[in-house]
This record gives sequence, structure tokens and C-alpha cells, in this order.
Amino acid sequence: MRQMDIAPGLRISNDRCAFLTNSRTMVLADLHLGIEASLELDGLQIPRSQGQEMKDRISAAVGSARPLRIIVLGDLKHEFSHNLDQERREVKDVLEHMRSMADVTVVKGNHDNYLANITSRMGVDLVDELDIDGYHLVHGHIASDARPLLQGHEHPSVRLFDGVSGHIKLPAFLHFQEGQVLVLPAFSPLAAGNDINRMTSGDMLSPGLTGMDLEGAEVYGCSDIGLMRLGKKGKMRW
Repeated sequence: MRQMDIAPGLRISNDRCAFLTNSRTMVLADLHLGIEASLELDGLQIPRSQGQEMKDRISAAVGSARPLRIIVLGDLKHEFSHNLDQERREVKDVLEHMRSMADVTVVKGNHDNYLANITSRMGVDLVDELDIDGYHLVHGHIASDARPLLQGHEHPSVRLFDGVSGHIKLPAFLHFQEGQVLVLPAFSPLAAGNDINRMTSGDMLSPGLTGMDLEGAEVYGCSDIGLMRLGKKGKMRW
């Protein structure tokens, strides 16, 4: 299964996106464009291929859903301190790619310092938060009491073990049904997932999630064979 409805007007996809179906809005989070250049500053050399892969994956997600609007839930870019040349090029390229298919709005994340220098010149809206179809959308680095809520920032992932010694790690959605919060996985394949297997609520990065019932959150893994409903975090066997 590639898509699943989890709440009224809210659908999640194996493409690591959520969809607000009433307004045909696609939501994705944490692209971290330019992360390769940022890692190079720390002495780690990896191929600069993420930008093209992002565009291909966005095209695939759009092709299956045909949204009228795309919302990026923060951390479109990676480097905190300034806009690296690779970031500037890739942000413009990816935003233009998305705008060729739908209207685009970016919610500012904690990595998006100086992003306004790019979006303002392109005429792309950059906001701190917004409301669509009765859902409140934020990045997640600043606490919000609004509900129901969609956010990124956490980069949730889950490890599945084979019963011997091996495991695979999957990006995952976290759905706090009682708390009415959906946490999206990072869209970037290079943004290391925050392993929820042995986490407690106090380990969450997002200040707005501290104290919430992580054990009761529904976990949905994104895999090569489709979207996997793994059940409540507290009932999964590690």
C-alpha cells in the first residue's frame, strides 16, 4: 500500500509526504538541501546528487496525487550560518521545479536562516506557520498548542529486526492520535533518522512533543514494498 488515510482529510504516503485531501495540498518536510556542501566543511566528501534525487522523488509524489499546492514544512536548506553556493543553486532549482507543478509555500525551519534572501527574490511565500483545512502546520522547533497539528523537525525513523542480528532502518511517520499531532519523516535521504526504538517522550527534539505519549503513537514505516503500519510504538518488539 502506498497511501493511507489516518484522519479526516489527512492521508500519508510512502513517498514521505502527507496530503490534505480537501484542498489537494501536499506536505513534505526537512529536505536539507546543500547538506553535501555543509558536510564537506567538516571534511566529509560525498557525491552532490541529492538535489536531482529530490526533484525526481517530488515528481513521483506529485504524479500520484496531482496536488494544487505544495507546503515545505521547514529545513528546506541545511547550513545554519549562511547560504552556501550549492544550497543557493539547489534551493532555487528545487523551488522552481515544485512551482512548475503547483503553488508553493515554505514554512520556516530552524535551519532556514537567510532563506528569505532566496525566496523573496523568487516570489515564494516564507511563513512561520499556517492553517489549511483545519490543520495547523509548523516546522516543530518552536512549541505550538494548536491542534490538529502537522510538523517535521523530528526526522523519525524505526529499526526493524530480522530476529537474528540484522535490521533495516526506515523513515517513519509518528501519529499521536489522542494528541492530534502527525510528525512527518525527513524527505531528505541524507538526513539521518532519529531512531525512535528506545526513545522516550523526553528524548524528542521538538519542545511541543515533550510529555506526549510516545508509547501510544502509531508508527508508519516507509519502505521499498510500501507503507507499513507497524502499530503503537510501545507495543512494537525490538
